[in-house]
Amino acid sequence: MIFLYVGSFLIILGLLMKFIPAKREARLFGYHSPLAEKSDAHFRYAQKVSSWNFLLFGGLMALIGWVLKTTGHTNFFLVEMLVLVFPIMPIFILTEKKLEKFDKEFVQESE
Repeated sequence: MIFLYVGSFLIILGLLMKFIPAKREARLFGYHSPLAEKSDAHFRYAQKVSSWNFLLFGGLMALIGWVLKTTGHTNFFLVEMLVLVFPIMPIFILTEKKLEKFDKEFVQESE
């Protein structure tokens, strides 16, 4: 069940980030990292990329949770808690990789 709930939460978060993008000054909402804070362009790109990643991986987690629920495999709370990090970490890893690529292109354009 935890996958269904966390996946649903990530979907909602992704939708919020997509349709109500964070302002750079708002520290409680949005995707923040040192690379995302480098410039306004970096910040906007990080919000765009991370919102799609939250939607994608949240949908994947919700689907896995739904399958576990419908098949009756809901007694694996501890296992779900232990592997919960694996579908969440790619959100940040992929966003940072795309930001690094964006940063290289951004630097080349400004030279």
